[in-house]
Amino acid sequence: MRYLLVFLLPFSLLFGETVLNCVGATTIQPIIEQVAQKYKEESGIKLNISGGGSQNAVDSLLSNKIEIGMVSRDLTTQEKNLLSYATIGYDTLAFLVNNDNPLRNISKKDLIDIYRGNIKNWQKLNGKNEKIHLVSKKLDRGTLAVFEKYTGLFHPQNPKNSDKSKMIDASAWEAGANNDMMVWVGGIPNSIGYISAGSANAIVKHGLPIKILSLENVNPSKENIKNHSYPIRRELNLVFLKTNKEAEKFVLWMLEEYGQNSVEENLFIRAR
Repeated sequence: MRYLLVFLLPFSLLFGETVLNCVGATTIQPIIEQVAQKYKEESGIKLNISGGGSQNAVDSLLSNKIEIGMVSRDLTTQEKNLLSYATIGYDTLAFLVNNDNPLRNISKKDLIDIYRGNIKNWQKLNGKNEKIHLVSKKLDRGTLAVFEKYTGLFHPQNPKNSDKSKMIDASAWEAGANNDMMVWVGGIPNSIGYISAGSANAIVKHGLPIKILSLENVNPSKENIKNHSYPIRRELNLVFLKTNKEAEKFVLWMLEEYGQNSVEENLFIRAR
């Protein structure tokens, strides 16, 4: 029985392994996954990494369920007061259609009209008499927050908005992780969606049949994001509690060369 109890003990308790649970935005997730092994080799600390969304990251951190949160949006003033953080990189929203769609550019006005439900057919925009299939993001996702800020449209269940004219059309499918959004747009010819530009560029390289649209005739390239000619830019943040020194060490390590290289290799813009 004594030996059985030993085997039932968590590995970390048996061998004294330090673990940092890193949870949140699926936009940031591949960056951290890429550096996890290197960081363990250097520090002896294991990173447990999973998604769940930006707001989930903040809520889980404040309730002491995790050590590091991944937040793919600018932090609110309240969050900055409650949490320690570092911006490890920058990204933008990319608006996506299926490769079969001849559309190459979209205006902010048309985008708002599509997601509000005022434009329900592609004919006006690309000449095809086909119904538009909307794909949006689940409530409390960082990508949704950036979309809401840019368009002035809100998730139907967003408690900050009660004006029905400013709501995303209720017909929209709601994606959680970035992969959901990309697979749906890639598989549904008449769909439109939005995700991280870095994630979109990475999946295009792997052959998924999606097309990244220009917005207001500006391509979401790294150069256009850096010089602010593309109209949207967002922070990629890691948040932690000030009292957690191991979490702070990792976040600061992400601002060093190896961590910043991972940001860039995942097709985002490095902070340094």
